Amino acid sequence: MTSDDKARGFAGFAERVRRFFWLPRGASRGVAPIMPLARVWVACVAVAAGAAAVGWGDMVVVLIFVGTVSALTDDVTDGVRYRWPAFVVGLLAGWGTARLVWAGTPAPADPDWADYPALAVGSLVAFVIFVGITRLPVARRGG
Repeated sequence: MTSDDKARGFAGFAERVRRFFWLPRGASRGVAPIMPLARVWVACVAVAAGAAAVGWGDMVVVLIFVGTVSALTDDVTDGVRYRWPAFVVGLLAGWGTARLVWAGTPAPADPDWADYPALAVGSLVAFVIFVGITRLPVARRGG
């Protein structure tokens, strides 16, 4: 599945961890792609809805949270523009929105669906904020 120019196994994992914290000098810093993140969001929401429908209400939180964080982490590792502020602000905005939605919606009759609406909206807000911040213009230095 990986291309031939990327290392596999532990060496590839170590390189991804290194890129997560420190990008090499001169690495391109593009914007976060919209469609892959939209596909991840739709997949997370669909799988979590299936888990809630089956009766695995506790898995809803795990599926949406892990899907959101892993998708954002992958883009941070790829080196998008303003990656750390976008990551932190996106997750905080998503968490805050989820808390507001959770507090503002009535409790459903089925407890397996209790967290689903808030988490779906919160993860969508996290993705939108993340993509929006990576699309801010680059600050020019030296006036």
